[in-house]
Amino acid sequence: MLRSLVGSEMCIRDRYQRRVRGRTSGSMANEPHLTYFAGWGLAEQVRWMLAGAGIEFTQTAFSTNEQFVSLQESGKLLFKQLPLLEIDGLNLVQSQAMLRHVSRRSSMDGSNPAEAALNDMLCEGVRDCRGVVVMYPFQTRGMSAEQIAEYVAAVPGKISKQMSTFEQTLVEGAEGFLESGLCAADILVAELAHELLEMDPEVMAPYPKTAALYAHVVSLPQIVEYLQSDRRYPFPKTDEIRDAYVDNVNTVLGR
Repeated sequence: MLRSLVGSEMCIRDRYQRRVRGRTSGSMANEPHLTYFAGWGLAEQVRWMLAGAGIEFTQTAFSTNEQFVSLQESGKLLFKQLPLLEIDGLNLVQSQAMLRHVSRRSSMDGSNPAEAALNDMLCEGVRDCRGVVVMYPFQTRGMSAEQIAEYVAAVPGKISKQMSTFEQTLVEGAEGFLESGLCAADILVAELAHELLEMDPEVMAPYPKTAALYAHVVSLPQIVEYLQSDRRYPFPKTDEIRDAYVDNVNTVLGR
């Protein structure tokens, strides 16, 4: 089972409830800093990219609307929304811009223009099909178990176009998409697979090469360390975690 590769996440779930009250994790000393809600969401790709690049980071999870409004008024949020990544003297918003910046600064965007273009296209493919997992906690809240099962059953059809392309692009036996080595697309496809497997443990069965890529990425020491750290938020699958996350988002946004 692929999920066994990253070990048990029970300790992470046990810690979750004490992490939704606006805490800051890690040391603030001159490290990149991520600000977001107390949970997974759009920032999870950024966390994986920072971890994959071997970049230590700290993060703040907001718990009140006042914190959010204060940050908006500071001028750091170009579009007045989260997440925010403070890195290299920059205030980066828009999660895809964050990913590209980390990719470039870490030489994870290919060794030539052709590789860079392929990497970009694959990353865009991930973005195109990731909505089904990003919206999972919001769309399934209030659903019955049968309705959630129907939602999950529809997922393979919604992601098949992109997942089939990832599968066809990978070379048999290769550890990633690019000959030059680990790239952003490797990390983001693995992150996508990780979340999809939370929803359906069999979802990767039609894509053996992509499943092998996932297995390789989650075995990397820097990814193992991240997934076992207190910076990692669990996928909002259980009622308790999902409701806490959705409530946190609504509170911070002043809904």
